[in-house]
Amino acid sequence: MRKVRGVKSVCDYLSSIQCPMSESTIFRLMRTNEVPFSRPAPRVVIFDLDEIDCWIGNASKEKQITN
Repeated sequence: MRKVRGVKSVCDYLSSIQCPMSESTIFRLMRTNEVPFSRPAPRVVIFDLDEIDCWIGNASKEKQITN
């Protein structure tokens, strides 16, 4: 499993795969539980990059279906 810690790290990863998102967008998606993440401690956020890849893939499939 590939994991990164923090919103900035997941933003950097998303930019590297040509799917840039701002930190504020990630925080909004976290508040609404739309993005997969875990919070093992109050100020620690972990993102599993394999889950993020699946989430991005599912979001793009849903977008294609609605278009």
